[in-house]
Amino acid sequence: MSKKIIVPIDDSIHSHHALQFALKIAKEMDGEIVIVNVQPNLFTPNIQRFIAKGEIQQYLQQMADEILEKASELISEEDVQVEKIVRIGIPKVEITKLAKELNAHQIVMGSRGMGPVKSAVLGSVSIGVLQLTPCPVTIVP
Repeated sequence: MSKKIIVPIDDSIHSHHALQFALKIAKEMDGEIVIVNVQPNLFTPNIQRFIAKGEIQQYLQQMADEILEKASELISEEDVQVEKIVRIGIPKVEITKLAKELNAHQIVMGSRGMGPVKSAVLGSVSIGVLQLTPCPVTIVP
């Protein structure tokens, strides 16, 4: 069974750098990349009053597909097995839950993402993953 490296992708340049770094690691250790995009949970009563649940699901899937497609373009030339996963929820929670479920070898992620806090040394998702992680985490600037 190959070692799985989880790479959270949010379309930020930091997450793309992390993916490139993870690809090098995966090649060296004959590992597998699992790219994951976590979409926000929009299934709240207030939003559902105005938008049907099916439309919300379709929107979230479309957003995730666009992000994963851009990431796939970075991978296309590489000889590494890749799995794509979409989750809905709180990014730090979903990323670490996935790592536990897959018994991941490690998580490789960007130092900051697309969140509203741009000036932090480390992004809030990175810090949250570090606090909850079941496996080693590599933070890529």
